[in-house]
Amino acid sequence: MSSKRPLAEAAAAAFDRLPGVETQFDTDSEPVKGVILGVVVAVVVGLTVVPLVFLLWTSVWSGYPGEFGARFTLENFRAVYLEGFFPVVELVANSLIVAVGMTGTGLVFGLGAAWLFVRTNLPTKGEMELVLLSCQTIPGYVYAIMYVTTYGADNGILATAVREAFGLASLPVDIFNPWAIAFIAGINVVPTFYLLTVPALQDMDPALEEVSRIHGASVRETVRSVTFPLIKPAILSGSIVIFLYGMGEFAVVSILGVRNGFDVYSTTIFTAIKGRFPAAYGQAAALACSLLLMMLVFVWYYRKVTSRKEDFMTLTGRRHNARVWDLGRWRWPLAAGIWALLLVVWVVPIVALVVTSLHVNWYGEVDLSQLTLAHYVTVLTDPQLRKAFVNSLLVAGGGATLGTVLVIGMAYYTERTKARLRGFVDFLSLTPLAVPGIITGAGLLFTFLWVGKIHPLLDWYGTLAIIIVGSVMVFLPMSSRIAVGNIVQIHDDLEEAARVAGASWLQGMREVFLPLFRNTAVVLWFFLAMHIVQLLSIPMMTYTSKTIVIPVKLFELYTYGSDITLVAAISSLFILLTVVFLIGLRLTGITFYELGQQ
Repeated sequence: MSSKRPLAEAAAAAFDRLPGVETQFDTDSEPVKGVILGVVVAVVVGLTVVPLVFLLWTSVWSGYPGEFGARFTLENFRAVYLEGFFPVVELVANSLIVAVGMTGTGLVFGLGAAWLFVRTNLPTKGEMELVLLSCQTIPGYVYAIMYVTTYGADNGILATAVREAFGLASLPVDIFNPWAIAFIAGINVVPTFYLLTVPALQDMDPALEEVSRIHGASVRETVRSVTFPLIKPAILSGSIVIFLYGMGEFAVVSILGVRNGFDVYSTTIFTAIKGRFPAAYGQAAALACSLLLMMLVFVWYYRKVTSRKEDFMTLTGRRHNARVWDLGRWRWPLAAGIWALLLVVWVVPIVALVVTSLHVNWYGEVDLSQLTLAHYVTVLTDPQLRKAFVNSLLVAGGGATLGTVLVIGMAYYTERTKARLRGFVDFLSLTPLAVPGIITGAGLLFTFLWVGKIHPLLDWYGTLAIIIVGSVMVFLPMSSRIAVGNIVQIHDDLEEAARVAGASWLQGMREVFLPLFRNTAVVLWFFLAMHIVQLLSIPMMTYTSKTIVIPVKLFELYTYGSDITLVAAISSLFILLTVVFLIGLRLTGITFYELGQQ
């Protein structure tokens, strides 16, 4: 008989004898526990605080990062904010356009979909939801390339067809103008806004809606005066999260905007460091500080909103089988309209991307004589592209593994101990939400340019390790919420029972806690791997020729090359790769929808 069996039986017996009180243990009572969780805390602090410290240091340093002979100065701030080194006012305005456009698009489409799918008898809403959530696997820069191949004024397949059908010299709609860029970036976050608001609609007590119906209110009146006020905290928090993403948006703007002179904070910081010689490290860091300050204001407001949820508390905490709204004769016309919208916004661009990739050269029209698979052969055989794919898989696997271990340890520390720093650590896990990926990448770059001078073992610049670390930082808020949301469902009496049965903390973790948490760990790993393999901002700031990954390669080919067909082929395979990750996640029995509930 194995050692696990007696321990499990003893733990079960001990569990029956436990008093019905909640128990948590100090890290001091178990030296091993203290060491392990202490390392976790140190890593979280290192990941979230240290890069920002070196970013601030670089902003007030007269020399390059790592140049210890320089001095402290405010010259970088004077150059940026007083001498016009960067067009700061224009950057603020452009960033606000993108953030407002993204938030508005996400609010209208995401919240609208949530209400229609949850509160009405809309036909085929399950299939619509599947299409909507599947699009979450497509990264922003691929979205932008999809729209170029579909609606681009020069060679977009639909744009060309419309122009020729109506004999137009040009189209009135331009996907490269600022508000169109904001809309396309917003379409990319619609699934996210949907997931942030749909739980509130499902958990909402329908009694007030029923009262509104009894008194003869229409659907519109009830939604405006009852439903949306009840879920106001979810709407506000979702809007703020998307707005924060918008202020730091890089992927879509870098593809659609930079070529046409439309820059935002993130693209300007990137260009100052990677596209200028000599690199303007100090000025870029000084510019990043003002964006950080603005983001912190919105994070403060976000915390204020979420801390006042009791002011709107009419939710019961459980799902209700409430009668949904009957759309009547509008059911099928509305469903047809939504399907048409899904086709135009998501399905047709994906098809256009694939069609473009199958042509030798692309001129905006399907030409059967030009059909070929040569670009896919190139993707699979070209040494540089192969290296980029291998690096992407290594970064995804390494980042997912490191991130899973880290967030499990951090969630355990914040939810299972009485340590004084647990609230601070939980706060730190959310701080990357206020730091755009480009600034995180810049902070990491500065960090390792500084510490790399101290000892060769600390010189991570030019390695995949720096990309892995940065990727874990970016997705720390989302992954930590998943871990915390699941760890609180495992009652700590089970671990106490193991301790009463004579198990050490390490044995209890290995034989009680981790087996119960295994499914969540698998979900976390797939979740992180799928998102890390898509990430552009961190690799763009930290890569070298030896550590290039597929997102960076796509960006370079589109920005500096002229072969849109090869870019389309890589993008198509990249979508296929993310779909494989999605299938892997679903094979574990967890869907994106369920991730949104945690």
